[in-house]
Amino acid sequence: MSILDEPMASKSKQLESVIRDLRLCFNLLRTLGDDLHRDLGVNTSMRSVMESLVRGGEQTVPGIARSRGVSRQHIQVIANRLSRAKLIESRDNPADRRTFLVSLNRRGQRLFGEIQKREAREFERLSRVLSGHEVQATATTLQKLSAALKSPKPTE
Repeated sequence: MSILDEPMASKSKQLESVIRDLRLCFNLLRTLGDDLHRDLGVNTSMRSVMESLVRGGEQTVPGIARSRGVSRQHIQVIANRLSRAKLIESRDNPADRRTFLVSLNRRGQRLFGEIQKREAREFERLSRVLSGHEVQATATTLQKLSAALKSPKPTE
């Protein structure tokens, strides 16, 4: 019996349990991604930045960091790895001389296409254990939780 099944558990205790499960799920997904793409020379962090560039097009490292909710330094380390792997290219940013614009090059785009194919097979496999309603409810809940985490904290 989990805390979610306890009728008297407070909503905050239930949320705490959900967040523990979410952390575990995140780590399991990271391990799955690393295993799935190891032969491509791409880890989950690199894959995440590649996805940001596919979805958002050419961006600055600070812009990617803001959209992912992480530090600029963290994204810079990953961008450097992607550059050494010859998966991204950079150019001067006409709007700000202190930053560069980065984008996937053709090789990076092709590689990300292969990543998506591999992941689609895994998503299909994983989707078999969830109903459509469960997927939609999870998406809605995670979007609400993300919005709450992004909003300013009230002063006490």
